[in-house]
Amino acid sequence: MPLLHVLLRVWQSLLTSFGTNIQRNDHLNASHSHLRNLTSKIRKLRWIGGTSSANVYEAVYSTATTSKQIAVKSLRIEIFGNRGQSEGEELLIRANAWMTLQHDNILVPIGFADGFGPLPSIVYDWMPGGTLTSYLEENSDSLSVLQRFYLIKQIASGLCYLHHKNVVHGNLHGNNVLIDAMGVAYLADYDITATHRGQHIPPSVRWAAPERFDSQNVVAPTTKSDVYSLGSIIYQILTSRQPYYEVKSRSKVSIEILNGNRPSRSHDTHIADHHWLFMQRCWSVPENRPSAAEVLRFSQTEVELLIT
Repeated sequence: MPLLHVLLRVWQSLLTSFGTNIQRNDHLNASHSHLRNLTSKIRKLRWIGGTSSANVYEAVYSTATTSKQIAVKSLRIEIFGNRGQSEGEELLIRANAWMTLQHDNILVPIGFADGFGPLPSIVYDWMPGGTLTSYLEENSDSLSVLQRFYLIKQIASGLCYLHHKNVVHGNLHGNNVLIDAMGVAYLADYDITATHRGQHIPPSVRWAAPERFDSQNVVAPTTKSDVYSLGSIIYQILTSRQPYYEVKSRSKVSIEILNGNRPSRSHDTHIADHHWLFMQRCWSVPENRPSAAEVLRFSQTEVELLIT
């Protein structure tokens, strides 16, 4: 079987596991909160981007007293029989689970809306800074090392909170972190649509832990695979480059990962030797990886050193 077909089969198995990436305690049960239907209060403005699995729109949410800019994410998917209804229900359950979370670096949905696509679309507060990937591309020359470590600290803090709540993110990457007007980072379950597509190798492959590549079994994400992805986020923030930036094809990135190759060290002044060693720990075998709390302590220490 051609290698690309093998990789596609691997990712089909991998992506189907995303639907179970939120592991909740009883107090995180989706029935404890309910997404509001905001359809009648939303006016679509424009399409602002998308992936092979979803479209993102800029819109306005208006009430009798106020209005604000919002983002609406709509699945790009065909409905066959009752399949769309069940996937729509799953989408709302997952979004409901995130509504129970309360943390300064977690972006929670504010509701859902119909009319943007075949399934309910999830509504979020507008993040003017865009995704972490676009933010780093636009501000690469102006961000100081201290500002970069503040971003790492914020993301690590959000992930530490999730893990404390027994929530595995399972799909952490540069487009799943959003930046507000003040440059503060928020973790989002922003690409939950990946669970509904198994026909492509997604952009998040660049951040994915190698143990998720198992063609024989569906390998569920874990806190350890989240930390691997967090190590790749650290790499991206310090270099302003996506992992494996020198490899253009995502299928070739998959080959690099399957061959045991990790992102190459960039000779960037932002990466000190001890930074690189810590990233290597995040990319080591699961049992040797630090916890999210250890990553948070690492970033806090770096911030303290840089401001003294």
